[in-house]
Amino acid sequence: MEKQVEELPLEALPCQFWGAVKIYTEKPHIINRRICGAVNLWIGVTHDNFSRQRVLGFLDEILNYDVRNKVENVHGSPILSGIVYDNNNSTEVIGSKSNNADSEGADCQAELNQIEKIKDVLCKCGLRSLQETSNSDCSDNMCGQEKGASEDNDLKDHDHFKFSSIANVNTRQLDIPWQQLLQDETLKIAVIRRVLPKQVEKFTPPLEIVLIDGENVRVSYFAASKTAVPSVVPCTNYSLSFTTTGIGLSYFEDNGSESPEARASTVWLQKNVLPKLKKWSAEVQEGGDVEDKGSLKLINVQEYNQLYQQLKIKYGKALVKMWPETTDPLKYVYEDIAIATYLILIWQQERKKKGLTTNQTFVDLGCGNGLLVHILSSEGHQGLGIDIKKRHIWDMFPKHIQLKEEAIEPSDKNLFPAYDWLIGNHSDELTPWIPVIAAKSKYTTRFFVIPCCAHDFDCKYRRKYTGRSQYSDYLEYVKEVGSVCGFEVWQDKLRIPSTKRVCLIGQERTYSALETPQMNQKIDQFIRKRSTKSIESQTRDGSCENLGINTHKAGNHILWTENFKARDAVQAVRNCTQLEKTIKDDLVSTVARMLMEKKHILEVEISKNSFVTWDRGGSMTLGDIAKRMEPNQLSALKNECGGLQTLLKNHKHIFNISRGVANLQIPIPVWRAKVSSSHIKTKLCWFHINHITGCPLPSQTCVYAHGNSDLKDVREVPSK
Repeated sequence: MEKQVEELPLEALPCQFWGAVKIYTEKPHIINRRICGAVNLWIGVTHDNFSRQRVLGFLDEILNYDVRNKVENVHGSPILSGIVYDNNNSTEVIGSKSNNADSEGADCQAELNQIEKIKDVLCKCGLRSLQETSNSDCSDNMCGQEKGASEDNDLKDHDHFKFSSIANVNTRQLDIPWQQLLQDETLKIAVIRRVLPKQVEKFTPPLEIVLIDGENVRVSYFAASKTAVPSVVPCTNYSLSFTTTGIGLSYFEDNGSESPEARASTVWLQKNVLPKLKKWSAEVQEGGDVEDKGSLKLINVQEYNQLYQQLKIKYGKALVKMWPETTDPLKYVYEDIAIATYLILIWQQERKKKGLTTNQTFVDLGCGNGLLVHILSSEGHQGLGIDIKKRHIWDMFPKHIQLKEEAIEPSDKNLFPAYDWLIGNHSDELTPWIPVIAAKSKYTTRFFVIPCCAHDFDCKYRRKYTGRSQYSDYLEYVKEVGSVCGFEVWQDKLRIPSTKRVCLIGQERTYSALETPQMNQKIDQFIRKRSTKSIESQTRDGSCENLGINTHKAGNHILWTENFKARDAVQAVRNCTQLEKTIKDDLVSTVARMLMEKKHILEVEISKNSFVTWDRGGSMTLGDIAKRMEPNQLSALKNECGGLQTLLKNHKHIFNISRGVANLQIPIPVWRAKVSSSHIKTKLCWFHINHITGCPLPSQTCVYAHGNSDLKDVREVPSK
């Protein structure tokens, strides 16, 4: 039986509901952070009615199958021990090849048998493979699959991924025919898919069945396997449905539906999935169209997840442990591992497509800490990293890692015809120049950039369209530069811990090698047109004079622009910590006064089982706070990275910032505070001095000192 959990009211159309379901089904990682993505193994369609309860009954024995994959340790797990990928034209295997081969083969075959049984049941219920419907409208949605190919072979290709080279795997996967579903409400779709966990050392990638019922406007999700380790998918079979009054969540009652895990899964679905589905349904266009803003569109997600986990194990912990810089190693190490993973897969695709027999070479312009150079070089890609400033970690890399401390000026001196790819990883003022340098280096030179701070050729970038954000407008400009330089520019979104994570790739040229001289002239004219002096001339009289080639000699080489200035080797600290103390105190007091204009009385624990009431004050968005600040206060924050938000986060003992909303912190007694005993009473309590009613905590339980007499002299604190 199917039991209703909750229904949320919503005024929407069925097409909007299907748009929301498409987002949730194809991008489960948006809600479930334990998931990397999903790969479809088989898709069936029918126009006949079928009972989901009947299908579930047929599948009951199969769905209770216990997958024997057990994650005992990282290197010995069946998930990782068989992963191989093309490296230096050879095959590299993590873990043992012999000890686990038999068990891995048995597990793989068992899973294949299970998939075949599931498919047989679905076919008996009237569903036909998409490839068997080649004469129907659904054939247009086969996503590049050959109509005459065997679905069994395709299925084995997907599953055989664990045991064969990535380079030999068909990277194309079946697409769910969402457009046909919008056009034909009688269509029913069944999908067998594998859900890919981020942490493969902790989770087994489970199989899942998705039943999409166009006639009843309902989608159901069934976990197709029970594993010996925690699952990344809900431990209950559930449905999401659309009615005339709203969106509902229900689950199927069976022998395991009342287990603690199943109940927890139902609560999670109720609190996380159902509200998101309602929100997306209201935002989707009435026609059901969903703009594809997804990530990793140019590569296979399953291959990415497997290779990323492999490189994370190989480099992650060691690099974090040896990190000598002041920056956060967890961010930079795993971000560069993710970028390296993406590039390795892009380059593998290129080698396979063009029949290349050697690994691509590269130059990382503005390489910073050099991590990306280190990882790519260690994985068999000969490369060079150049940056204006040497980092401490450079000396800790192996000797074969090539890193050079040098300022890069856009000129004929800085061409790299000996290398295949130019990389710009958040390369700031070099970003618009990288397509130019690639175009002028050699006809076969390609580029990969992740634009960050908006720079033009010799000045800050000026936004062209006010209807766009500064970032999206700048992305379009860099794409324009690439197009002018004769590249077919591709865009994708990476999965990295950075707000600027869109990459642009120039791999194919739009002109022949014989047209290179004319293209170079076109590039020079474009640079001249975008130069500072030319823009100022256009601003004055609306015209643009002297758009010919305009180069400037500097020593023995020719600069391509007159006013380009590389960043300083020593960067100014702009994280609000260098502001004058009087300015910081004034800003903090101003924000606190705004928050205290409203009352919010709550109870604060002052000792165990003892509470007092205290006025925390109201909440305000950072935007509303900024609107009420004085011009001189805003100007003080103008040149600081992060501005107001950074300032308030620097005073986290006073303010709490969450999703752009600020309020005062609630003082925490000393036994709950996560602070070293050596830091207790070393600073004065801000609330004791500045809050209208003072600090709610008594002096003996407050982390901070209530007055100078309570203040501990830092010099008296013994060092460890």
